[in-house]
Amino acid sequence: MVKLGAVQAVVIFSDDPRCLADWYKRALAVREVVTSSDFIGLAGGAVTLFIQRTSEGHRPGMGGIRPHFSVDSCEQAFRQLIEAGAREVLKVVNTGGEWVAAVADPDGNPLGLLQLA
Repeated sequence: MVKLGAVQAVVIFSDDPRCLADWYKRALAVREVVTSSDFIGLAGGAVTLFIQRTSEGHRPGMGGIRPHFSVDSCEQAFRQLIEAGAREVLKVVNTGGEWVAAVADPDGNPLGLLQLA
């Protein structure tokens, strides 16, 4: 049996990694930590976001995985991301012990928000 640890990195696919990385830098409190011709690494909290050129059969957009990131205020983070150009996926909702919401970045990749009560 495999024992999982904390998530260290999330790969987000884009046809234009530079453009999408620049959006994430404007919309989130992340900083660029590594750059190559195929990906840009952005440090944000306990996880690194790798904005990677579309490859390996992956396409930008909604898929089977939606990472959720903890935030201090789900409502405020949701509103700020919408104002920065994200698209609404799931309005802020109280699930009975936490607040959750989701948006899509400019390439359509999902990004979840999670505020613990």
